[in-house]
Amino acid sequence: MTLTNHAKLRMNQRQITLQDVFNCVIKGTPENTKNGLTKYTYQNIYVIINTEKNIVVTTCFIQAYTKQIKKYAKINSIGFYQAVRMLRSCLNAV
Repeated sequence: MTLTNHAKLRMNQRQITLQDVFNCVIKGTPENTKNGLTKYTYQNIYVIINTEKNIVVTTCFIQAYTKQIKKYAKINSIGFYQAVRMLRSCLNAV
């Protein structure tokens, strides 16, 4: 499986690891989207893949998790991506 530059950028911003992407594709729930892409959702992450070319197009958090991050950032007076780094590092430490 290949990652687009866009997917790499989003993974870096959101602290999403290759293991997260792998788990999402292997264990996640697939859903067909427009343009022949497939969206896999697992835990708090979704991955969109061009299954014909076996390319990861992008990665992101599900909407409910994004809301939690925004709330955490607001409470702690920090930026969204700083909140992501803090929360994801806590999750990875467990």
